[in-house]
Amino acid sequence: MSIIALSFLVLLLFDIIKGELVLGKLQQNLYNEDSKYVNWIFENKKITFFSLDFLALISLILANFLTKSMEIPMILLSFAFYFLEECRILSLKQMEISSKKLILSKRMRRFILTLSIFYIIPLILYLTNYENGTLALMIEGIFTYFLYFLVLICKVLNTPIEKIIDHYNYEKAKEKIGHIKQLEVIGITGSYGKSSTKKIVDTVLSEQSLCQMTPKNLNTIHGLVTTINNYLDQNEKYFIVEMGSYKSGEVNTICNLAKPKYAILTNIETINLESFETMENAINAKFELVESLEENGIAILNKDDYRQVEHVIENPCKKVWVSINQEADYMATDIKYSKEGTSFIFHAKNPKVSYKVETRLLGKHNVYHILSAMALAKEIGISDEKIKNSLLKLRPLENHLEIQNYGYMHQINNTHKSNPQGASNALEVLGLMPGTKIVVTTGMQTLGEKNNEFNNIFGSQVAKVADYVILIGEKSTKSVFKGLMESGFNQKKVYIVNRVSDAYTLLQEINTKKEIYALFESDEDLKD
Repeated sequence: MSIIALSFLVLLLFDIIKGELVLGKLQQNLYNEDSKYVNWIFENKKITFFSLDFLALISLILANFLTKSMEIPMILLSFAFYFLEECRILSLKQMEISSKKLILSKRMRRFILTLSIFYIIPLILYLTNYENGTLALMIEGIFTYFLYFLVLICKVLNTPIEKIIDHYNYEKAKEKIGHIKQLEVIGITGSYGKSSTKKIVDTVLSEQSLCQMTPKNLNTIHGLVTTINNYLDQNEKYFIVEMGSYKSGEVNTICNLAKPKYAILTNIETINLESFETMENAINAKFELVESLEENGIAILNKDDYRQVEHVIENPCKKVWVSINQEADYMATDIKYSKEGTSFIFHAKNPKVSYKVETRLLGKHNVYHILSAMALAKEIGISDEKIKNSLLKLRPLENHLEIQNYGYMHQINNTHKSNPQGASNALEVLGLMPGTKIVVTTGMQTLGEKNNEFNNIFGSQVAKVADYVILIGEKSTKSVFKGLMESGFNQKKVYIVNRVSDAYTLLQEINTKKEIYALFESDEDLKD
């Protein structure tokens, strides 16, 4: 095998590894909707621009333009740079506590096919004339280095066909859901807690009738269309739709297709505020769900969220309030937490009823989610006996305060998009645990300009609970560290590491005679 042919194989292997990373970021950033992907590129210059495959490209350029005697040494040098950059990419993946994997959807497969055409061009150039070997390699190297931008070109090329396919799938979904006459749709939106509430509602309503819910994090209009076309059955009674909201009008678009009869608004917070620019825009965007209901619809609202209480709702639909702090239509009192789970007394105002609820779910936020699901079930007419039985079946969602036991070390996994309220609830749960309490965190990264403010507050909250703290990424956790120090936390019990594997090593080395309870609190994407 010639050195040129071997070089193409080396580049192919590297392109697969880098391509998985790049396409994954494109997918996670909603295929550059509202320039999310482009913004990510420039926010992560260390990954996207300052990479060793640039030096590999320089080596291939020199191999093409220098004397024949320098061709092989320059190509071999490029091998070394590609190998080192490959190791760096694999290291980045290991540093992520809970990274999203690339989903090979039909849309992504079309992207990969389009991208492959670019990489076939240099190969054809080489195969048609072996004398063009180093030139073909140089072109391949250019495509590889600029891969983050090459996928944007692929997006532009794919846009016409994607629009045709999206329109076809939308009309197909619209026709299908319109023919299921008995179907009642429950919409769920809010700043956080949507997935947890969706799962709880599904568990409760399944005691009564057949249910379907949008799977995993498919909470956009594309996710809804996919769910209707691929998963929704003609015999379903209830369809639970999680509705993500990144900008005004998105929930409205989902509601125009789903036509919900019931709405649950979890909470309205300052997360993702950069997408809405103002809190008023964010509040209005969440309430698009409530405003979309028919007059006979029912909205389940949180009376402990002042933003919901103060918002003027124009829709005359029925409003049902839940609370754990004040008088409401449905309330939870005498809340008790333990490492085994949570218990509280459930109160319904009309008709008046009270009984004890027990669940394996942990945290105050889950009490709100359960309370909303119970309120909906009562409004629908499900018996208290069926509601209580369903709650015993609840299990934590993956990465949502999920306890995983590893001998003497118990990991409390809360790595599903950290936010101020969720982090506070997780610390409350950690505080209930016996033994040595350790917090492992990357800090919060998705709050825009408020990142530093909330990370500082989080650090002060951690100081009140933790015995030890492991910070992942010195740069991203500066504000957490500052909050710890300002609260008088012992600096000798704070460790700063670069990757999650180092955190696991430290957990094994911390000298304690007690069992360890380690809270892993982080965003899904670790920025170092």
